[in-house]
Amino acid sequence: MSSPQIPKSKKRLNLDLTPEAYELLQKLSDESGKNMAEVLRTGLALYGIAQGEKDKGHSLAIVETETNKVVTRIVTT
Repeated sequence: MSSPQIPKSKKRLNLDLTPEAYELLQKLSDESGKNMAEVLRTGLALYGIAQGEKDKGHSLAIVETETNKVVTRIVTT
């Protein structure tokens, strides 16, 4: 059996996850209505934003809308 053709603009990735990470990925996929690949691409994009802001001396945070209070600061290492 041959493997499916992948468009040249995309790369295939084989990934090993812990059971807990897989369960979280499945949960996020189910809740968002996105497939697992889309969830991973979104996560990668968010990590890229966080890292880029860290490189500029900024940080990424979750802010409560009503109070404008930072409730979680996201740190990349």
